[in-house]
Parts: sequence; C-alpha cells; structure tokens
Amino acid sequence: MSKVVQISILGKISGNVNADEVIGTRITLKKMYSSSGEVLPFVSARAIKFAIRQALRNEGFEVDPFNVNPEAQETLRLTDTARPDKYVDNDLFGYMRPVGRGERALKRQAPIAISYFKALRDTPIKAEFAARFSRPWGKEENPVPFEVEVAEFIGKVNCIIYDYIGDFRKDREIAENIKSEEAKEFLREVPEELDLQERRRRVKAFLKIFLTPTYVLPKRTNSLCIPEYIAALVALSKNGPLPIFQYLDYNFEKGEVDTEKLRRMMEREEISESGAQIFLIDYLEKIKEVPQEISKTSVSEVINKIATHLFENEKA
Repeated sequence: MSKVVQISILGKISGNVNADEVIGTRITLKKMYSSSGEVLPFVSARAIKFAIRQALRNEGFEVDPFNVNPEAQETLRLTDTARPDKYVDNDLFGYMRPVGRGERALKRQAPIAISYFKALRDTPIKAEFAARFSRPWGKEENPVPFEVEVAEFIGKVNCIIYDYIGDFRKDREIAENIKSEEAKEFLREVPEELDLQERRRRVKAFLKIFLTPTYVLPKRTNSLCIPEYIAALVALSKNGPLPIFQYLDYNFEKGEVDTEKLRRMMEREEISESGAQIFLIDYLEKIKEVPQEISKTSVSEVINKIATHLFENEKA
C-alpha cells in the first residue's frame, strides 16, 4: 500500500462564510441535517480548495485558468486545462478534461482529498438584518432590506495526502488509450514526474497554507473569515489510511480538546501496531496531557516531517 498522510483539524468558523441559495430576501448558509435532526452548518470542500488556490497563486505558483470553449454545452464551457506539470492545482487537486464524444476524458485522481469543514454539533442559525442604500453620489432610492444567515461553530475538516504529488505516470497511461489531439499534446508536454525539489516545494506550500492557516474562505457575504484553528492531528502511515479521523473531537462541556478519545484511539491495535507516526499541533497551547505515543509538535516541524515521509527513498 502507498504512503499516506492524514490530517484532521478542529477550528472555529464565524459568519456566512459559504453562502447557499437566496430565498426571497434571505441569503442562506450551507447546512446539512443529521439523522437526529441537528442543524450542521458547513464550508464545502470546493470552497476550501478555491481559497487554497488563491493562496497558492499568492505564493507564486501558476493556477489553472480553465479552457474556454464557447461552442460547448454550458456545463462543459469551462474545463480543466489538464497540465499538472504547469498548474499546481491540476497536480494537487486533480482534473477532468473531456476530449470528445465517445472518448475517455483526460483525468487525474487527486493526491490531496479534503472533506467538508462541518460543525460538530447542533448549531443555531441567526438572521442578520441589513439593507442596501443608494450612494450619496447616485440617484436617491429607497433602501432595499435583506437578511443574511450567520452562525458561529466549532467544526472539523479532514484531509488525506497520497505520495504521488508531481508523479504523472498514471495520467500518461490514461492519455495513451485516448485517440485525440489533446491526448497527443498531453503525452508530448507532460513528463512522467517532476524533479524531487519541485515536488517537495509543492507539498510544503500546500501544507503551509492549510496548516497555518493562511487561506481566506470565499463566498463571504458580509465579513472576512480565516478559520481559527484549535488543534490538528497528523498521522504518517506507510500502509494506507488509518481510522483516526473520528478520534479528534471537542469536549464542549469542558471547552477543550477531548484527550480521552485520543487515548482510546491509541488503544486500537490497527493504530498502535501500524508503525505510524502520530503528531498533535496545539494551536492554543491548552492541551496539557496527551498519550505518550502522540508527539506534540509545531506547524513548521510537522511540515518537514510530512515532506520527508512522502518522498523518502526518492532519488533527487
């Protein structure tokens, strides 16, 4: 099985950071409902990736601008460029580019998978009342009232990183079975893999943005929102994913990370005997005791450990 990195993060979200549909004059908040009827607001994985793309562009990386085909159906008018060597998001988050009727698409299974940033428990949704007023320099009009749904919640986002960042051999295998000019161009332009230095640079840039965090959530309607992280659990495994995500939790009665669940996690044979390295980042420096098998560390240290884990034994 392949080497993987698993990251689970607890954090606080405030406002209307991922607006949903507009119903009448109300801008609603994205939310789902549990089987017991709990209201769980969330930020979509697509919105998080959009924010990370913006941050990667600010770090000097090229991000896919999309191909525009005005003759295509509306749903296919914008398509991925399918150049993972050139555009960092095509590499990290994958792509799918249709190349013609009856042909397989050029596609890449994303080496980085991100979940919803979803509330941990039932969360009250409030309506913020507001109005749009005419500008002093424009034509005077009556104010237009509207409502914005807002919420504050502690939620969790999970992430899995596989070890083929910058490795495009499987992408080329797919292209070799497609008879189109796009596939031929792909095989001419895209190498089997990037050099080790560039692969490390890409994964470290993503981790710096995601773990710090330094991304600004999009679709905010009335305020700036950067998640306020509480804690992150990181597992480095050489034998595929481990069942760790359900064990990072928040004790709302005590107002702290639930360390008892972390202890129960380390009692599972699948984890304790896996040989995985497990780390905890305490952003607020309030977690006093953790199981001895879990090492408390900093963001910069864990980034270096992840890069070493993913690319050890790779030739420069």
